[in-house]
Amino acid sequence: MSSKFTSPFMSKSPFAMHKGKPHKKVDPDAPGTPGKPGYEPEVKREELDDKGKKIYDDLRKENDSLLKSGMTQKQINAMRLKRHKEKKKKEQR
Repeated sequence: MSSKFTSPFMSKSPFAMHKGKPHKKVDPDAPGTPGKPGYEPEVKREELDDKGKKIYDDLRKENDSLLKSGMTQKQINAMRLKRHKEKKKKEQR
């Protein structure tokens, strides 16, 4: 019997519980499958060194600014991928 306080929408919450444990956030665009070779877990700021934290913070600020300017996250990701590929190409020369 379900509780009168239960809603069918509660299970869609990002804080939804599964067998008493919160769901782990998984990036659908990350390569590989969790638990298998090649999987890249989510980056956690507190695990980065000072240089990594600066890069992380700069990217977050840039991302927020671009989203406010009207770009979609998909467009931002495509722009960053293009920038990364161009940088890699220059390093190989």
